[in-house]
Amino acid sequence: MLMIYDWERFFEAKLREIAKEDRIIDVGGGCPFQKRMARYKQLFKNKKYETLDISPTYNPTIVGDAHNLPLPNESIPAILSFSTLEHLQDPGRAVNEMHRVLRKGGKVFIYVPFIYPYHALGDVFGDYFRFTEEGLRCLFRKFSTVEIKKQGGYFHALSFFSPGQQYTRFFWEPIAYALDKIFKTEKRSTTAGYYLYAVK
Repeated sequence: MLMIYDWERFFEAKLREIAKEDRIIDVGGGCPFQKRMARYKQLFKNKKYETLDISPTYNPTIVGDAHNLPLPNESIPAILSFSTLEHLQDPGRAVNEMHRVLRKGGKVFIYVPFIYPYHALGDVFGDYFRFTEEGLRCLFRKFSTVEIKKQGGYFHALSFFSPGQQYTRFFWEPIAYALDKIFKTEKRSTTAGYYLYAVK
């Protein structure tokens, strides 16, 4: 039986909130519905789901810079941005841009790493930052509400540094999840990353 982790439940619940809106911009999403988002394509059926990326190589809907979104003020009801802020030279500016283009009551849902391996990609993008919960609350302080969910605890974070982890994840992830629950490590600060859902 496939284990459903608590951060996955949070992810799917908030993604469904985002999918209630008629237009969604996925900042840094590359080609629409690639990688993780592929399985949720049906959820966004009959919605205007667009991606924005600085590189035309990834075939985004909109070619643009997250530091200077080519969108009018208060024009967008919902934004996604997964594993993108750490690759930006000025993530604070990008968050302010998200706030600017969101309508009042607009929603943003992001993921950022904390304890996670370096993952730049040659000349395509760098890897500049890691984010604590305090750092995220500071970045999103202009939003009216902010919810944050950790992606596991100490053991989950540690497992990302094991050799070939991407190929053995099916094996180590449930073990790390169980150990984090047994030792209650999520009460401490160490985690692989954070999901953040905020409303303007």
